[in-house]
Amino acid sequence: MAIKKKGDIMKFKSYLMNLSLLSAVVLVMSGCTDDEFKQNNNIPKGNGIVFGANASYNGGLQTRTEYGDYVTGADGKKSQEIKWLSTDKVDIYSPSSPSLKKVEYGITNVDENQENQAYLLALGDGLQWDRTSSTQSFYAIYPSKESMSNEAVKNVVSFENGVLKGYIPVNQQHTITKNDKGAWIAKPNMDYLYMAAVQKDYTIPAADANDGVSLHFVPLTTTLELTIEGPTEAPIASINVFANNGENIAGYFTCDLTKVGTTSGTNNDLNCDYGQSATVRDMISISGYYDDNGTQKPLELAAGESITFNVFLLPHTDLTNISVRVAGFNTASKTMSLAGVTLYPHQKTCVKLKAPQIAKDGVNNWITGMDKKVLISQLSIPGTANSFSANYSGTDAEYYKAQTASFEQQWNAGIRCFELRCPNSDGNSLDGVQLQCNRENLGITFGQAVDMIWDKVKNSGEFAMIMPAFESNAGRDWRVTDFANDLNQFFTDHSDYKYVTYGRELTVGDAKGSLMFIARITSEEDGGLTLPAPGQGVFIDQWGSLKDNWARRGYPVDNWAKKDYLGTNTMEYYMINENNDANFVPNGMPIKGAVDYIHNTTRKGGSTGTAYIQDWARVVKETKNYSLYDVYRREYTVIPIWTYYYDHTKYAYWQESLTEKQNDIWNTFELAIEDNNNQQGSTFYINCLDGYYVDDNVPLSKKPYIESYSESYMADGGEDSYSYGNGGVAGNIDAFARDINNWFYNKILKYGTSNIYGPMNIVILDRVYEDGGGSYLPSVIINNNYRFPLITIDDVQGQTNSDASYTSGGNVIE
Repeated sequence: MAIKKKGDIMKFKSYLMNLSLLSAVVLVMSGCTDDEFKQNNNIPKGNGIVFGANASYNGGLQTRTEYGDYVTGADGKKSQEIKWLSTDKVDIYSPSSPSLKKVEYGITNVDENQENQAYLLALGDGLQWDRTSSTQSFYAIYPSKESMSNEAVKNVVSFENGVLKGYIPVNQQHTITKNDKGAWIAKPNMDYLYMAAVQKDYTIPAADANDGVSLHFVPLTTTLELTIEGPTEAPIASINVFANNGENIAGYFTCDLTKVGTTSGTNNDLNCDYGQSATVRDMISISGYYDDNGTQKPLELAAGESITFNVFLLPHTDLTNISVRVAGFNTASKTMSLAGVTLYPHQKTCVKLKAPQIAKDGVNNWITGMDKKVLISQLSIPGTANSFSANYSGTDAEYYKAQTASFEQQWNAGIRCFELRCPNSDGNSLDGVQLQCNRENLGITFGQAVDMIWDKVKNSGEFAMIMPAFESNAGRDWRVTDFANDLNQFFTDHSDYKYVTYGRELTVGDAKGSLMFIARITSEEDGGLTLPAPGQGVFIDQWGSLKDNWARRGYPVDNWAKKDYLGTNTMEYYMINENNDANFVPNGMPIKGAVDYIHNTTRKGGSTGTAYIQDWARVVKETKNYSLYDVYRREYTVIPIWTYYYDHTKYAYWQESLTEKQNDIWNTFELAIEDNNNQQGSTFYINCLDGYYVDDNVPLSKKPYIESYSESYMADGGEDSYSYGNGGVAGNIDAFARDINNWFYNKILKYGTSNIYGPMNIVILDRVYEDGGGSYLPSVIINNNYRFPLITIDDVQGQTNSDASYTSGGNVIE
């Protein structure tokens, strides 16, 4: 039987004006022409409805719908095809179909030799003709719900009774590659190019007639085609499109196809509505990272190079006040207004921009441009451990320098959380106390460091978090309380600072231009020690100086060992008891269980809360017995002269724990997302990537920590003692930072490509601004703030609904 076909069924062209800087262009659909094609044996007969299609592309089969080339037609207009590919699927709804009302159809039987002709084939039982009526209507949507690649978006999309409920995500991943000609290609996820076709009151053919239904698809979403032309001065980390009047350009929308007539090149007036939300949806984010032989790198364009991104937006209104923000890698960003450009619903606008010149040493003021109503609990904030340790000028820098970048470099890169470690004061304020890293003085005082931070924050749109931490060679006891009193006195003496205290309803607007103190003072060793109330900020309980934190990590032992309790209730007992052999393996070594990283917090004013803090610093890369000291025996040779003979070596058995550390970091990352991406999080998360390796070349790193405990032994030359009280106060920072930063950087970039993103809260790093992951991570963490709908104070106060309720475990960056 012969089936009538419209030549441009499922083939689209967009007519374009001249492509020049900031010129607007409009997408319309091409008209249809009548052609004929013959039935093949696999086309359904009888009451099964036939839908015809034209795949309209050249080359081998692809995987998704894609944009084709621009061509100039006989009328002189430029056009762009939207190509249908062999694995595309659509949902078709017909309310009067006798059996199934909605069926998923796929492109099939593509014939490249005959203009890529194809059919839509039902993936199962198809729609049927309604033989009780003279006409029948059809409503179709691309993509079908089940074919969508983004699982989280799929979960909130529906097409029921001819009504599409769609979703445009804030983060729109593009796959960035170079083709064989060296040109940059950015391939969007075409799932977000929602398209619809309506065939209203189609005349039902006679039972013995050979006829089919032509569906003319038109785009629903608004599209901005953004071309950036090189050269770039600084690599591009991300690109954001903003609606400056606050219009929602991402999120939910609905289109009722039953309210419009048959779609065609001249009738594509589909109206879409959007739902109000308290989340920030006036932006779209695109990552600038690409895969370079397994390493994710930010995009750089040479002179003469360019790259084109297709950005999909909600189609509910004309958009006239649009800007594009280009974020440099670990440096400043620049925002360009698209003056004179209007983005029309359901149509495509093409814009070309010269890459903004962003200096590599510019300042990344990423907080300044954020919506003031966004909750601080929704942010991802990069921080540094021992933030001023780049000042250390002594030997063995790899063991005592947690940072090699200066404070100025850290601030410029966007670091906004700074740890200041020091002992208590001889006086009554921390102002003049030397900062330390692994208990080595850094040549800068607590007060000087805070002043440097305040100079950056005051009268600005940024804020800074400061984490004072108690650590001292002199011991703890009364000194811990004294440290808290010294800190409160510092607050009193510096009333010229603007302070703000973290709370669940604290917003970006509240925090801008302020210092936010989060103090870590008490440790597990301090037991029931009571601190004074914080004069400013927050005091976090039992987050102190322990390097191993065994019980917190889930081991069924004490958090640390004491002289009087060195038994099977401690990990250290298994590590050193009777361990005099390099091949020693302890029996019954405790096994890790559930972690306990919840800490109680007290805020200024006395209110309390909780924080989830993953932090243990001492990490083992290789399971082995690490030597502690050599034991000798002695004999008289010539009285009274002793001769000493080597007897054995005392060892400590350290299990490999790098895998455990990585798992703890990753689990904390996922928990932060799960707790915060679909609600106002009940807990604030601090994920610490700082630490060091146990290293044979760093004696203090391999020494277990046992409070007030020492062992007497015979050394080469006489009796000696080995103290465990300073175990773990040094280690190989450099090697650990390099490994953990590279691992985390590549892990988060490759994670969850089909999920919605969520906040990380605070991530503490060592060795930022160095080659590899340490250099990339601050930018990755910062740009996460532009990759998911941010919950605002309006949502907390019940003014509007949030649309951030998606599955957990999302991608951080593409």
